[in-house]
Amino acid sequence: MPELDFLSLVRRAGLPEPTRQKIRCDSAGRRRYLDAYFEQWRVHIEIDGGQHLDPRAWWADMSRQNGLWVDGDRVLRFPAWAIRAKPDEVVTQLRAALRSAGWPG
Repeated sequence: MPELDFLSLVRRAGLPEPTRQKIRCDSAGRRRYLDAYFEQWRVHIEIDGGQHLDPRAWWADMSRQNGLWVDGDRVLRFPAWAIRAKPDEVVTQLRAALRSAGWPG
């Protein structure tokens, strides 16, 4: 599972541990499930598999992301393959987002 690979990557990098599958309401009041959420810093991570390439699924993802951005969260998206094939890039981007949001690490 890419979400578990992501969690292992976060732990190896010494980053704070996110909440997984966090239930949250977007700006329109709809319940949303976040793949990983660093709640204190409002950094939300979405890990996309191949199903996200379908235009309807892609639009649903965009619409959900826009609703979260409206509320001020930072949203980072990674394809599942990048978690395994480009872990250093994933960690670099995640670390930068957390620091920009106030994480002292």
